[in-house]
Amino acid sequence: MIFIKDANELLALLQFMEKKNIINLDDVRNAMKKEKKKAILEKHQYDIWQGQNGRWYTYLPDSSQKAKRRLIAKSSREKLETTICDFYGEADEAARYAGITLKGLYQEWLGYKALHTNASTYVRRIDDDYRKYYLGDSIIDVPLTRLDFLALDEWTHQKIKEHGMTKTQYYNMSIIMRQELDYAVTKGILKENPFRKVEVESRMLQKSRKKPDHTQVFLTDEQPLIEEEAEADFASDPACTTPLAILLTFQTGVRIGELVALRWCDIDGNRLHIQRMEVKRQEQQPDGSWKQRGYEVVEHAKTTAGDREIILTKRAQQILKEIRKSNLQSGCREDDYIFVGPEGRIHTRAVDARVRKYCDHINILAKSMHKIRKTYISTLLDAGFNVNFVRAQVGQEDERTTLGNYCFSRLTDRQTEEKLEAALSG
Repeated sequence: MIFIKDANELLALLQFMEKKNIINLDDVRNAMKKEKKKAILEKHQYDIWQGQNGRWYTYLPDSSQKAKRRLIAKSSREKLETTICDFYGEADEAARYAGITLKGLYQEWLGYKALHTNASTYVRRIDDDYRKYYLGDSIIDVPLTRLDFLALDEWTHQKIKEHGMTKTQYYNMSIIMRQELDYAVTKGILKENPFRKVEVESRMLQKSRKKPDHTQVFLTDEQPLIEEEAEADFASDPACTTPLAILLTFQTGVRIGELVALRWCDIDGNRLHIQRMEVKRQEQQPDGSWKQRGYEVVEHAKTTAGDREIILTKRAQQILKEIRKSNLQSGCREDDYIFVGPEGRIHTRAVDARVRKYCDHINILAKSMHKIRKTYISTLLDAGFNVNFVRAQVGQEDERTTLGNYCFSRLTDRQTEEKLEAALSG
């Protein structure tokens, strides 16, 4: 008896035998089909006969009929036997898939989803939504073959009302149901995805309220104080360029992940090419929990629009000169990265923590590096720049995002009142 080590060895043997004309795989497949057909026909419990009209007849099981069977007829015995085999083959397939549920297929689908993205944080967000909206819900234990349009439509609208969902929350929640059922169709578990027919009217979703301006940007009296903090911080420790990263962001509006992934080779005169970013590495543990496994730089921008060239102001160019000088004096370097320290490239966490510390120093609401990006965009819009230029400069796909999510007033209450008085005083 020959023992085969694994599937790879078996495949290699078959390929070798076919190449040497020892065996023809097409003949093997045909023989297997004949054996399978023979086995099905032997188990078929009803007689096969030819009627006086020349057509061939038999019965097939049918629980919807009173006699629990239905008569079928074909023009030839071969066609009738093919119909019999197809019937039992589909029945076997249905039985095989009958117990598969959302819960049972979820981890396999999530793994498939993870293969198609470099953003492990995105996969983790999906898993967080699964735990929030699906885990503990009885729908994940219902066989996929029993999930019809009506059941899914009712479940969807109940979820929306239960959680008071916004458009974004609904989109994130529904990705799991929609795409997992698409995956089930791809695997042959379902013939179609019934969730694709579910429609939600916009009036069912909560409107997202825009957050107060003073929480989203650095006001005109706050930005100078933050910049003073950064300058004083750098002056006290010229070997640390993290404070200069904050100053550069006020001049460029880059995303924090783009900022810490900048290389000197990205600079060409007064232009800066944004083409890569830092991302967090997230890994799912055997118990389903997630752990961060450090950072990595990926050689692509967040979106297609994110890959761009931005204009460097004279102030931005001066900041970059100070960074280069600091790096040379301290001997800090790593793969041409601009922001480096004694231990290597500086990460997003260090920069964000630094600006929050400055906020605490000047006694204002803690604001992140992302709020500097919003400040930059709002500043350009206030200065009268065309929104399409601003959108392109900051690497956003849609002007509606720029205006809807990044445009805020930077004025203090007093400045707003004075400006209003001046505008309406005639």
